[in-house]
Amino acid sequence: MSGRVANARVGRIGEDELSPKKILILKFSSLGDVIQALPVAPGLKRRWPSVEIHWMAFAPYRELLADHPAIDRFVEFPRRRATRGGLFRDLARCLASVRGEQYDLLLDLQGLLRSGVFCLLSGAKRRIGPWNGREGSILLYRERIMPPPPPAQERYLAFLRYLGVPEGPADYGLAAGPLEMPGLHKGMYVVLHPYARWRTKLWPWRYYGELARSLPGLAFVVMGMGPWFPLEARNVVDLRGTLPMRQMMAVLGNAAAVVSPDSGPAHLAAALGVPTLILFGPTDWRESAAVGENVRVLSAPASCAPCWRTRCPQKRPVACLSEIRPGLVREELKAICAEAF
Repeated sequence: MSGRVANARVGRIGEDELSPKKILILKFSSLGDVIQALPVAPGLKRRWPSVEIHWMAFAPYRELLADHPAIDRFVEFPRRRATRGGLFRDLARCLASVRGEQYDLLLDLQGLLRSGVFCLLSGAKRRIGPWNGREGSILLYRERIMPPPPPAQERYLAFLRYLGVPEGPADYGLAAGPLEMPGLHKGMYVVLHPYARWRTKLWPWRYYGELARSLPGLAFVVMGMGPWFPLEARNVVDLRGTLPMRQMMAVLGNAAAVVSPDSGPAHLAAALGVPTLILFGPTDWRESAAVGENVRVLSAPASCAPCWRTRCPQKRPVACLSEIRPGLVREELKAICAEAF
């Protein structure tokens, strides 16, 4: 399939070529990637203040996106159902709804086959996707953008450059909201988020208890979803489990600091402007670290890192992250929360 190919840094469309009234953004998941892509919506509003922006994603991101000041409508992309027929019906309804909107412009920030097929069938006048789209999706776009070098957020900002959006600071458009958790007070606690999708991204769980016990005068809140482990320290409030998105944003956004491995909540905390300390092992912080003025990184000193593996080949689990000792994290926290100490 033929299509226009442009370098994201130089392939700008002329002013008279594009005046969209309605734009659809496809970015289904995951949390960290959705957060990094968020500045695209405010950027488009800067370029065309009256444009209507819709964002398609999975249901868990509804609260994050539906409340966003630059997004006019959240569109849920159907996920797998118990019966295949049910999923196909949901997809058909979703596609019919999208075609009925008659979008002037569709941006596929996901770059996978399912988003590419949806892009092709959407009826949008212009369909733009990444040149490095996977699973054959690049064949389904009319225009393609060459991805710039890392960090990862640049691949989303490249869409704005291609469309002639003036350069400016990344605007996430997020606000933490009021903190309505008994016993928690704004700026008086540190969030520990110990979970991530990859097992190799996990800081040894015993280290969290050591860190909390080494700072008895500081309150900690542990949150997130994953396997339960004991965290024995008197100064820890345990909020692990499912938290609604708004509540999670409130807990993260009102913290004095956040400590987390490379994960979606770490990106969310950084986007909210909270001092965030991210522990990196198998992934490369130069490529995938959260973006923000208050972000700090501790990278594993192991020679095998970053390996980009979901399973650690070393004899002891997560060998690289085991080398980031609690004492080092404690000193970084003291530097971040100097007034609290």
